[in-house]
Amino acid sequence: MRHPYRKLIQMELISLLFAMLIGFSALIAGYIIIIFLSIYLVVLSLFCDAMLLLYTRHPAEAGKQAIRGIMLLLFTTYFIFRL
Repeated sequence: MRHPYRKLIQMELISLLFAMLIGFSALIAGYIIIIFLSIYLVVLSLFCDAMLLLYTRHPAEAGKQAIRGIMLLLFTTYFIFRL
């Protein structure tokens, strides 16, 4: 029997894995725009975690993760436009 939230868990883990791979390669190559892409993947992972926590009836932790994701999304977008 599969976990009911398997797709969200997979999406969270895959986005974190891609964020690590893209982030390390962007740091080595020196492309700052690609670093922002990896930060957006971390934001996607935070939102998936918030949705998982919300579905498993942990609304306080879900709210904290969602606020972290929103703040990181806003700051990253601000820094992209400031370049």
